[in-house]
Amino acid sequence: MTDDGLPREPRSDAGAADLRAPTFSAGRDRPDDQGVAPDSQFRSYYGRPVLKPPVWEWKVPAYLFTGGLSAGAALLSAGADLTGRPALCRAGRLGGFAALLASSYLLIADLGRPERFHHMLRVAKPSSPMSVGTWILVAYAPGISLAAMTELLPSSLRAMLPGRLPARVGRLGDLSSAAFAPALASYTAVLLSQTAVPAWHEARRELPFLFTGSAAGGSGCCWPPCTRRARPAGSRPSGRVPNSSPPG
Repeated sequence: MTDDGLPREPRSDAGAADLRAPTFSAGRDRPDDQGVAPDSQFRSYYGRPVLKPPVWEWKVPAYLFTGGLSAGAALLSAGADLTGRPALCRAGRLGGFAALLASSYLLIADLGRPERFHHMLRVAKPSSPMSVGTWILVAYAPGISLAAMTELLPSSLRAMLPGRLPARVGRLGDLSSAAFAPALASYTAVLLSQTAVPAWHEARRELPFLFTGSAAGGSGCCWPPCTRRARPAGSRPSGRVPNSSPPG
Protein backbone atom coordinates (compact mmCIF):
# COMPACT_ATOMS: atom_id res chain seq x y z
CA MET A 1 0.00 0.00 0.00
CA THR A 2 1.47 3.36 -1.07
CA ASP A 3 1.02 6.84 0.42
CA ASP A 4 -1.83 7.70 -1.95
CA GLY A 5 -3.83 4.69 -0.71
CA LEU A 6 -3.64 2.68 -3.95
CA PRO A 7 -2.38 -0.90 -3.87
CA ARG A 8 0.57 -1.56 -6.12
CA GLU A 9 2.85 -4.52 -6.78
CA PRO A 10 6.24 -4.49 -5.05
CA ARG A 11 9.13 -3.61 -7.29
CA SER A 12 11.33 -6.35 -5.84
CA ASP A 13 11.14 -9.39 -3.61
CA ALA A 14 11.46 -7.25 -0.53
CA GLY A 15 7.74 -7.14 0.14
CA ALA A 16 6.82 -10.58 -1.07
CA ALA A 17 5.03 -12.78 1.45
CA ASP A 18 6.50 -16.09 0.21
CA LEU A 19 10.17 -15.28 0.55
CA ARG A 20 10.60 -18.06 3.04
CA ALA A 21 8.59 -20.61 1.09
CA PRO A 22 10.52 -23.86 0.52
CA THR A 23 12.02 -24.35 -2.93
CA PHE A 24 13.25 -27.46 -4.73
CA SER A 25 16.82 -26.57 -3.94
CA ALA A 26 16.17 -26.15 -0.26
CA GLY A 27 17.50 -28.89 1.93
CA ARG A 28 19.87 -30.43 -0.59
CA ASP A 29 22.82 -29.67 1.62
CA ARG A 30 21.22 -31.41 4.57
CA PRO A 31 22.22 -35.07 4.80
CA ASP A 32 18.97 -36.10 6.51
CA ASP A 33 16.76 -34.85 3.68
CA GLN A 34 15.32 -37.54 1.38
CA GLY A 35 14.24 -35.19 -1.40
CA VAL A 36 11.22 -33.00 -1.92
CA ALA A 37 9.32 -35.06 -4.50
CA PRO A 38 7.84 -38.33 -3.14
CA ASP A 39 8.58 -41.66 -4.76
CA SER A 40 6.39 -42.06 -7.82
CA GLN A 41 4.11 -45.06 -8.16
CA PHE A 42 2.82 -46.33 -11.48
CA ARG A 43 -0.90 -45.92 -11.94
CA SER A 44 -2.86 -46.33 -15.13
CA TYR A 45 -5.53 -44.02 -16.44
CA TYR A 46 -8.09 -43.40 -13.66
CA GLY A 47 -6.80 -46.45 -11.83
CA ARG A 48 -7.93 -48.87 -14.53
CA PRO A 49 -5.70 -51.81 -15.60
CA VAL A 50 -3.67 -51.40 -18.77
CA LEU A 51 -5.14 -54.63 -20.22
CA LYS A 52 -8.68 -55.78 -19.65
CA PRO A 53 -8.83 -59.23 -18.06
CA PRO A 54 -10.16 -61.93 -20.41
CA VAL A 55 -13.83 -62.69 -19.96
CA TRP A 56 -13.49 -66.19 -21.36
CA GLU A 57 -14.91 -69.18 -19.60
CA TRP A 58 -13.84 -72.81 -19.88
CA LYS A 59 -15.87 -73.10 -23.09
CA VAL A 60 -13.33 -71.18 -25.17
CA PRO A 61 -10.30 -73.43 -24.39
CA ALA A 62 -12.53 -76.47 -24.85
CA TYR A 63 -13.69 -75.09 -28.21
CA LEU A 64 -10.09 -74.58 -29.32
CA PHE A 65 -9.17 -78.13 -28.30
CA THR A 66 -12.11 -79.91 -29.89
CA GLY A 67 -11.81 -77.88 -33.11
CA GLY A 68 -8.17 -78.86 -33.50
CA LEU A 69 -9.00 -82.45 -32.63
CA SER A 70 -11.62 -82.58 -35.37
CA ALA A 71 -9.26 -81.06 -37.94
CA GLY A 72 -6.54 -83.57 -37.12
CA ALA A 73 -9.01 -86.43 -37.34
CA ALA A 74 -10.10 -85.31 -40.82
CA LEU A 75 -6.54 -85.42 -42.11
CA LEU A 76 -5.99 -88.77 -40.40
CA SER A 77 -9.11 -90.35 -41.90
CA ALA A 78 -8.31 -89.06 -45.39
CA GLY A 79 -4.82 -90.52 -45.23
CA ALA A 80 -6.12 -93.82 -43.85
CA ASP A 81 -8.70 -94.09 -46.63
CA LEU A 82 -6.14 -93.45 -49.34
CA THR A 83 -3.71 -96.01 -47.89
CA GLY A 84 -6.25 -98.79 -47.25
CA ARG A 85 -6.70 -98.65 -43.46
CA PRO A 86 -10.49 -98.96 -42.97
CA ALA A 87 -10.46 -99.23 -39.17
CA LEU A 88 -8.41 -96.08 -38.74
CA CYS A 89 -10.49 -94.32 -41.39
CA ARG A 90 -13.71 -95.15 -39.56
CA ALA A 91 -12.30 -93.97 -36.22
CA GLY A 92 -11.12 -90.71 -37.76
CA ARG A 93 -14.44 -89.99 -39.47
CA LEU A 94 -16.60 -90.67 -36.45
CA GLY A 95 -14.20 -89.02 -34.01
CA GLY A 96 -13.81 -85.94 -36.18
CA PHE A 97 -17.58 -85.59 -36.54
CA ALA A 98 -18.13 -85.96 -32.79
CA ALA A 99 -15.42 -83.39 -32.05
CA LEU A 100 -17.01 -81.04 -34.60
CA LEU A 101 -20.39 -81.28 -32.85
CA ALA A 102 -18.77 -80.54 -29.50
CA SER A 103 -16.79 -77.63 -30.92
CA SER A 104 -19.84 -76.08 -32.58
CA TYR A 105 -21.88 -76.36 -29.40
CA LEU A 106 -19.14 -74.74 -27.31
CA LEU A 107 -18.74 -71.88 -29.79
CA ILE A 108 -22.46 -71.11 -29.94
CA ALA A 109 -22.80 -71.44 -26.15
CA ASP A 110 -19.94 -68.99 -25.60
CA LEU A 111 -21.59 -66.43 -27.87
CA GLY A 112 -24.51 -66.33 -25.44
CA ARG A 113 -27.32 -66.39 -28.01
CA PRO A 114 -27.52 -68.89 -30.90
CA GLU A 115 -28.68 -66.25 -33.38
CA ARG A 116 -25.33 -64.49 -33.08
CA PHE A 117 -23.69 -67.31 -35.02
CA HIS A 118 -26.29 -66.90 -37.74
CA HIS A 119 -25.66 -63.14 -37.85
CA MET A 120 -21.92 -63.79 -38.37
CA LEU A 121 -22.77 -65.58 -41.61
CA ARG A 122 -24.49 -62.53 -43.05
CA VAL A 123 -21.17 -60.87 -43.85
CA ALA A 124 -17.71 -61.98 -44.93
CA LYS A 125 -14.95 -59.71 -43.67
CA PRO A 126 -11.44 -60.79 -44.71
CA SER A 127 -9.82 -58.42 -42.20
CA SER A 128 -11.60 -60.12 -39.27
CA PRO A 129 -10.13 -63.45 -38.07
CA MET A 130 -13.45 -64.29 -36.41
CA SER A 131 -15.39 -63.81 -39.65
CA VAL A 132 -12.87 -65.82 -41.68
CA GLY A 133 -12.85 -68.57 -39.06
CA THR A 134 -16.62 -68.83 -39.11
CA TRP A 135 -16.63 -69.38 -42.86
CA ILE A 136 -13.80 -71.93 -42.57
CA LEU A 137 -15.91 -73.87 -40.07
CA VAL A 138 -18.93 -73.72 -42.39
CA ALA A 139 -16.85 -74.95 -45.34
CA TYR A 140 -15.27 -77.75 -43.29
CA ALA A 141 -18.39 -79.17 -41.65
CA PRO A 142 -20.20 -80.71 -44.68
CA GLY A 143 -17.24 -82.90 -45.69
CA ILE A 144 -16.60 -84.50 -42.30
CA SER A 145 -20.35 -84.88 -41.75
CA LEU A 146 -20.82 -86.65 -45.07
CA ALA A 147 -17.90 -88.98 -44.40
CA ALA A 148 -19.26 -89.85 -40.95
CA MET A 149 -22.75 -90.51 -42.33
CA THR A 150 -21.37 -93.15 -44.70
CA GLU A 151 -19.97 -94.98 -41.69
CA LEU A 152 -23.28 -94.83 -39.85
CA LEU A 153 -25.39 -96.27 -42.68
CA PRO A 154 -27.22 -99.41 -41.56
CA SER A 155 -26.43 -102.62 -43.38
CA SER A 156 -29.89 -102.85 -44.93
CA LEU A 157 -29.62 -99.41 -46.48
CA ARG A 158 -26.05 -99.99 -47.56
CA ALA A 159 -27.14 -103.14 -49.44
CA MET A 160 -29.70 -101.12 -51.43
CA LEU A 161 -27.07 -98.69 -52.75
CA PRO A 162 -24.81 -99.41 -55.73
CA GLY A 163 -21.59 -101.22 -54.94
CA ARG A 164 -18.92 -98.62 -54.20
CA LEU A 165 -21.13 -95.55 -53.86
CA PRO A 166 -20.79 -95.23 -50.04
CA ALA A 167 -17.01 -95.61 -50.26
CA ARG A 168 -16.75 -92.98 -52.99
CA VAL A 169 -19.02 -90.55 -51.18
CA GLY A 170 -17.04 -91.06 -47.99
CA ARG A 171 -13.76 -90.44 -49.78
CA LEU A 172 -15.17 -87.27 -51.32
CA GLY A 173 -16.14 -86.06 -47.85
CA ASP A 174 -12.70 -86.94 -46.50
CA LEU A 175 -10.89 -84.98 -49.19
CA SER A 176 -13.21 -82.00 -48.79
CA SER A 177 -12.74 -81.79 -45.02
CA ALA A 178 -8.99 -82.45 -45.28
CA ALA A 179 -8.64 -79.45 -47.60
CA PHE A 180 -10.01 -77.10 -44.92
CA ALA A 181 -8.60 -78.91 -41.88
CA PRO A 182 -5.25 -77.01 -41.68
CA ALA A 183 -7.08 -73.68 -41.83
CA LEU A 184 -9.51 -74.83 -39.13
CA ALA A 185 -6.66 -75.87 -36.84
CA SER A 186 -4.67 -72.64 -37.28
CA TYR A 187 -7.22 -69.83 -37.58
CA THR A 188 -7.74 -69.78 -33.82
CA ALA A 189 -4.05 -68.98 -33.42
CA VAL A 190 -4.50 -65.95 -35.68
CA LEU A 191 -7.55 -64.97 -33.66
CA LEU A 192 -5.60 -65.01 -30.40
CA SER A 193 -2.56 -63.20 -31.80
CA GLN A 194 -4.67 -60.27 -33.03
CA THR A 195 -5.40 -59.12 -29.50
CA ALA A 196 -3.83 -56.59 -27.15
CA VAL A 197 -2.17 -59.28 -25.01
CA PRO A 198 1.57 -58.79 -25.66
CA ALA A 199 2.52 -62.44 -25.12
CA TRP A 200 0.09 -63.63 -27.81
CA HIS A 201 0.80 -60.82 -30.23
CA GLU A 202 4.57 -61.27 -30.06
CA ALA A 203 4.15 -64.98 -30.82
CA ARG A 204 1.92 -64.38 -33.84
CA ARG A 205 4.39 -66.07 -36.20
CA GLU A 206 4.79 -69.19 -34.05
CA LEU A 207 1.24 -69.73 -32.80
CA PRO A 208 -0.18 -71.21 -36.06
CA PHE A 209 2.54 -73.88 -36.09
CA LEU A 210 1.91 -74.57 -32.41
CA PHE A 211 -1.83 -75.00 -32.92
CA THR A 212 -1.53 -77.22 -35.99
CA GLY A 213 1.14 -79.31 -34.29
CA SER A 214 -1.01 -79.78 -31.20
CA ALA A 215 -3.99 -80.73 -33.39
CA ALA A 216 -1.93 -83.35 -35.19
CA GLY A 217 -0.47 -84.67 -31.94
CA GLY A 218 -3.84 -84.82 -30.19
CA SER A 219 -5.44 -86.69 -33.08
CA GLY A 220 -2.55 -89.10 -33.27
CA CYS A 221 -3.00 -89.94 -29.59
CA CYS A 222 -6.81 -90.16 -29.53
CA TRP A 223 -7.99 -91.96 -32.64
CA PRO A 224 -5.44 -94.73 -33.48
CA PRO A 225 -6.01 -96.52 -30.13
CA CYS A 226 -9.69 -96.86 -31.11
CA THR A 227 -8.68 -99.22 -33.92
CA ARG A 228 -7.15 -101.86 -31.66
CA ARG A 229 -9.06 -105.08 -31.79
CA ALA A 230 -9.55 -107.43 -28.89
CA ARG A 231 -7.17 -110.37 -28.94
CA PRO A 232 -8.98 -113.75 -29.27
CA ALA A 233 -9.21 -115.85 -26.15
CA GLY A 234 -6.33 -118.25 -25.67
CA SER A 235 -3.99 -116.33 -27.94
CA ARG A 236 -0.93 -114.57 -26.67
CA PRO A 237 1.71 -112.40 -28.20
CA SER A 238 4.63 -114.14 -29.79
CA GLY A 239 7.08 -112.39 -27.49
CA ARG A 240 9.70 -112.44 -30.20
CA VAL A 241 12.20 -109.68 -29.65
CA PRO A 242 14.77 -108.90 -32.29
CA ASN A 243 18.31 -109.62 -31.21
CA SER A 244 19.94 -106.25 -30.71
CA SER A 245 23.19 -107.50 -29.14
CA PRO A 246 26.32 -107.06 -31.23
CA PRO A 247 27.67 -110.19 -32.85
CA GLY A 248 30.24 -111.92 -30.65
